[in-house]
Amino acid sequence: MVENYISQRSAAQLAARREKLGAIRTPQEAAQRVAEIRSICNRILGPSPERSELQPKSIRKLPRDRYSIEVLTWQSMPGVLTTANLYLPEGQRHHPPPHPAVVCLPGHWADGKSNAEYQRMGQLLSRKGIAALIPDLCGQGERLEFYDSTLHRSWIGSSPKLTVADERTQVGNLFFLTGHHLSRFLIWDAVRALDLLSERGDIDRERLGVTGVAGSGAITRLLCCLEPRLKAAVIVADNFSPDSLGGEDAEHSLFDGFPLGLSPLDLLVPFAPRPLLLAYCSADKPFALMESCLTELTHWYTLLGGKDKVAGFIAEGQQSYLKELRTLAADHFARAFGMPEERTREPETPPESSEALACTETGQICNSLNSLSLFGYQRELARDLPPALAVPRDENAAQKLQHEVRERFVPLLRMPAETRAMSNEVESHSRDWGYQVEKGRIVIDEGLYVPYSFYALPQPADDPASGKSAPTVLALHERGIAGISAQGTWMTAFAEAGMHVMTIDVCGVGETRLQPDREDKDPYDALLCGSEALWARRALNAGTSLLGMRVLSVLRSVEFLKSRWDVEQSHISLIGVGRAALWSLFAGALESSIARVVLLRGLSTYKCLVEHRRHNHHFSQYLPGALREFDLPHVACCLAPRPLTLINTVNQRKERCAPADSKRDYALTSEIYKQFKSAPNFRMLATDSPLETLQAVQQALGSV
Repeated sequence: MVENYISQRSAAQLAARREKLGAIRTPQEAAQRVAEIRSICNRILGPSPERSELQPKSIRKLPRDRYSIEVLTWQSMPGVLTTANLYLPEGQRHHPPPHPAVVCLPGHWADGKSNAEYQRMGQLLSRKGIAALIPDLCGQGERLEFYDSTLHRSWIGSSPKLTVADERTQVGNLFFLTGHHLSRFLIWDAVRALDLLSERGDIDRERLGVTGVAGSGAITRLLCCLEPRLKAAVIVADNFSPDSLGGEDAEHSLFDGFPLGLSPLDLLVPFAPRPLLLAYCSADKPFALMESCLTELTHWYTLLGGKDKVAGFIAEGQQSYLKELRTLAADHFARAFGMPEERTREPETPPESSEALACTETGQICNSLNSLSLFGYQRELARDLPPALAVPRDENAAQKLQHEVRERFVPLLRMPAETRAMSNEVESHSRDWGYQVEKGRIVIDEGLYVPYSFYALPQPADDPASGKSAPTVLALHERGIAGISAQGTWMTAFAEAGMHVMTIDVCGVGETRLQPDREDKDPYDALLCGSEALWARRALNAGTSLLGMRVLSVLRSVEFLKSRWDVEQSHISLIGVGRAALWSLFAGALESSIARVVLLRGLSTYKCLVEHRRHNHHFSQYLPGALREFDLPHVACCLAPRPLTLINTVNQRKERCAPADSKRDYALTSEIYKQFKSAPNFRMLATDSPLETLQAVQQALGSV
């Protein structure tokens, strides 16, 4: 259901894009579209880092047959080093310096610049008279973000194959929270690589190119969109279909791109009329898909004066920079750089060892060259976030602050705008825990429903209509209905206290869970790259959010409760357990009719995530840009003066926060409650047993 909803939303946005682009028929209109694409792209990626001094260092030079390999580093951002190998033509009478050069961005290869395929690419290009600069990007080679010196590998990921994607996703999630985009920093490495080449006397700055494969294909596309110095490009095994929702990895996401009219293929339009070669591997994508992409790109190239400058090719084999594709790429660059045609072969010698090509003694910059990782760099960026809010002096000022906070977080929730009125469908009745149980679905939007179980106190058998309304608890669990209905002692206690109980499966949980197989097999990998994380990113690409859909699920469920005669309107309480604490917090801040809110084992702050390397909260809980505007304690302020109880709040590792830390983090919340003269209504508790927790919940609900 959730996948279909997001896909249908994006399909409507793509249809609007096609209609708009279909009206573009002149070169002038095409040029305006190019400017629009670049503007949208920059808006999504955010500002570029500071252009600091490169401070290049040549560590050693390895002489080889007709080329040499220079092992070097440079400073891409203040304190952040890039490791790279530069393959330079040597002793070639027909190719004197300055040489044209190509930046070769490695795919999702754990060995980065020393990968055998890219070594072969560097050897082939340099023997053809073209320099090749191959850097390690974040999360690979000598630039692991989360290197463990005991394991001698990244502590993220279950295999070397997964390490690069997982490392980038782990650090990329944190960038999103601070309002930045990992892709901007990956692009910046390539931009600074071009800066480095432009400053060298042996490189022709007027003949620069780029190539990327698979995992680096998205980065190459963005570079083609934004970097005017490039004269030619080759992209291999990249998913640039205009209908692709993306989201596979953090760097492949373009949040809000679809509603802004930007598809993955659009990023290549600004490269026209410069020479572009697109290549697929037969096992990766069908020929028909590449053909349709080429047809659309050729249309743009024709309008922009480069009809014959874009080409495509499919090679037989698995997704890889195959030998056939390397040869094609080298010939493509040679033609684009105006070099004479000549047949050049890759050397037959074995690939170099990683140690021979290493820039560091230890194999990692984090413990050898005193370099900041991207994680360390973003932690510095987040040091002064979230913005400090002034403590209000009276109740009126407190109300204004609540209004300001809502204005800050509501747009970031990206909640769907409901297209239909709330309705419900009853499916069955039964009995459990002494309750009469009604099971059904609440339709919250066109194509979205929420399964619910309503546990009603028994009504008089002889005249049910004479029954009275009762206080009601909307109890939310991160595992949905199953998580609450399994708590027998809770359900019994609520019944004895004279309360109805309702529990739901919010969108993508429980009955509507997103493709659970992979998440069951490898929970940590799923946390970063599983189905829920994938669709959370795709939802953001389509201009909505999984978190917003879940908050909407709660709000619509409260609306349903308010429509029932047996629910006491002034006594609707909300309990959120685990991840559900976040859904409950936002819903409570938005719906004033919720009388009380109890949050159990909820995330204390977004800030704690960006301050620590190890964190294991699901990406679906993140709001991109949140820390630029607010943090969770600010949202808690919006519940005042209603009773709010936080029980066993947790940190980035889902460990219970120290009381002193919680008191510090929620100091503003406490002050807001004081201004409303309701200080006792805000409580932070720590419990050590299930019985203590239940008693705390009962007390928070006023049911002692």
